[in-house]
Amino acid sequence: MTEGRQRSSFGGKSLPVTREHWIRCGCALAAFVMAVSLFAGAQTVASVPLFPPPFDKLAHFIYYATMAALLAHAVGARWLIVPLVLVPLVGAADEWHQLTIAGREASIWDWVADGAGGVFAVVLYRTWRKKR
Repeated sequence: MTEGRQRSSFGGKSLPVTREHWIRCGCALAAFVMAVSLFAGAQTVASVPLFPPPFDKLAHFIYYATMAALLAHAVGARWLIVPLVLVPLVGAADEWHQLTIAGREASIWDWVADGAGGVFAVVLYRTWRKKR
């Protein structure tokens, strides 16, 4: 079958599977992998500080902005509330998780940087979608 002609069943309806569909699925998968990697590699990261303050906040901002942008594209412009809720929740869960890891410490300011990165990315994505 050629691209755009493949069919997917959704709620009893047959919908075309397009390149955009696969890109959105890839974005969702990438955002999921980013979220999981925060918890899976936490012990290794604890042994060596990656960024000295205040650059650690910038790293948080960029990482969570990237996650939010991927998730925003995955869900589309109608559902931008999803990354606005999920990304700060992942950030909060990560900070909570850091409390249990020797050599790591949780910080409200890290979480603020996470949320700010998420909001920035969603606003940027929304602006970009409106111009398209």
